[in-house]
This record gives sequence, structure tokens and C-alpha cells, in this order.
Amino acid sequence: MSGILKKITGLLKKDVKEVFSAETVKNITKAVNTDVADMVGDSKAQRLLGRLERSPDNIDFHIELAEVYKSYKKLDKAVDIYIGIAQKYLEQQNLSQANYFISIALNLVPEHGPLNMFSADVDIRMGRYSEAPSKYRKAAGYFIKKHDRMTAIFLLRRIRDMNKATDKDILNLAGLMIAENMNNEAGSMLKALLDKFQNKGGASLRDKEACLMMLHSLNKDDKYVLAELVETRIEMKEYERALVLLKRMLSSDSKNIALLKRKAYVYKMLEDRESQVKIFKVIATIYAEEGNLVYRNIFYHKILKIFPNDVEALAILKMDDKLKENVSAKIENTDSKIKLVDLE
Repeated sequence: MSGILKKITGLLKKDVKEVFSAETVKNITKAVNTDVADMVGDSKAQRLLGRLERSPDNIDFHIELAEVYKSYKKLDKAVDIYIGIAQKYLEQQNLSQANYFISIALNLVPEHGPLNMFSADVDIRMGRYSEAPSKYRKAAGYFIKKHDRMTAIFLLRRIRDMNKATDKDILNLAGLMIAENMNNEAGSMLKALLDKFQNKGGASLRDKEACLMMLHSLNKDDKYVLAELVETRIEMKEYERALVLLKRMLSSDSKNIALLKRKAYVYKMLEDRESQVKIFKVIATIYAEEGNLVYRNIFYHKILKIFPNDVEALAILKMDDKLKENVSAKIENTDSKIKLVDLE
């Protein structure tokens, strides 16, 4: 980023009363007037330099210099000049003219981060609040790519404070804050966003998953967040990724029947019947240890529905051929749609 745009970026973070002082305009104009060292061999540029030295406040000379830069395809330098002109008009309280030159610069470099930030601030001063958020958003994206997270955080906060933040804005802001160890603020925003997803719906599953993953990164022991993340991945039909989480949760809670049922369901959706049956047998054993023979038998019936000749299930139930023919009528739906609501 050029020196002038570093100044602009810093200035726009200040209170608006401090941004457009006469000293600021003087410094920006000086930076523009001395930024032509690589064009000294051009006769037109030489003439312009002479004119600018004699009349540094002549707007027409600045415009001509910007046109020379454009002809040399040096668009960033042309943008610097238009920013300087816009600053002069802002110091004179001529917002429409300032906006005019900012618009010219944006047409040259639409994705220019500092320029979009500058333009959004001018929009706010002109009362055009609906146009500012998209420009702040574009500027934030620019600074994220430049690995300038703090400036991106500043811009996304502005959008949030205007009550114009989208779910993705909040997710981006929270992610940047986590990267900067601003965990408390990020966690509060993510919890509020998750509540919104849970209560009103309408969120994309990808956004919900991203929210849950960030919350999980902040507190890896939060079973509620992990359970919601499992259910979200199942709803997304990303069964392998749900299975990874279920295995992790069961590693520290191996007899949790709710988790085991969801794991069996995931194996079913993956069409891995052998693994599904192995989980059914684990569940049946746990019920037997608890003295709950009714539910133990239900899961052995379920095994026989998948593998009618399973030796263990037949031995437990001591079923004869006639009983096996009626197995389907005895099976209760206890595995497929029971969500993880109780992990105790």
C-alpha cells in the first residue's frame, strides 16, 4: 500500500471530526505531488510538475496528472491523486464534489480496499447509509487478503454497529477476532448467532456449521456444541465427518447410548451394515447390564432384521422359524431419528 493510502487508512479509524483537518489535506497533497519520480522523462509530466510546484492547490493540475498516470496504467497512483482532491473538497464541506472524485477513482479500481472504506465514510456523511455497508464489506475483504486482520475487524464492526451485518459478516468478524485472541467478544457474538439459527431457522447449514466449529474451537469440552455439530453434519448428509466427531465423543463416554444410536444411524446411512450391527450389539449389552431386557431384545430383533441368521441374536432370543418370520412387526424405531438431546 502506498504511503498516502496508509495515511488514509489510519485517518478513517479516527473520529470523523479529526479526519478532514487542514493539516491532513496539506500532508496528502504533498505526498501526491512528490510521487512522480518514475515519470521524470515524460515532457508532459515535467510540465505538470512545474505547474504543481508553483500552484500546489490547483485542482485542474492534479486532474491532469491523474490522467497522465492513467495513460501509463499506473492506476493506484491516479487513485492517490483523486483521494487527495476528494480530501480538499471535504475540507471545504463540498461533499458532492468529494464524492464525484471518489467515484472516478472507484471506477478505476473497484476492489480497492482503502478507497472503498473512504467512499463508505463519505456516504455516511452524506446520509446515504444504505450504500456504505457493501463498501465496508468489500474493503474488509481486501484487508483480509492483505492479512491486515485488525483493519478488517474495524470495518466489520462498523457494519455490525449499523445493524447491517449479515450472518456471514458476523462469522467473518468472529473468525478474525479468534485469530487475534479476542475470544470473549467472538464467543458472545457466536452464541447469539447460534440462538438465532436455532430459534428462527433460515440459516444455511454451512453457516451453522461454521458457527458451531468456531464455538467448539473456543471450548472443546462443550458437549452441547459438539452434539449440535454432529446433528448439523448429519443434516448436511456429511456422514463421514459426523462419524469423526461421534468417535471422538465416545472415546471419553463409551457407554452413552444416545451417542451410540447416532453412530449406528450414521453407519446405516453409509450403508455399512456390519458396523451398524456391531453398534447394536454394544447397545444391547449396555441395556442388559442395566437390567433392561426389553430394550436389549429390541436391539437383537433389529439385528435379525438386517442379518436373519446372526448367531448371537438367535441365541439370546431363542427364536424359532415362525417367530423369525414375524420379526419386522416387533421392531420399534429407536435408532434413526432420535437426536442428541441428552448426553448425560
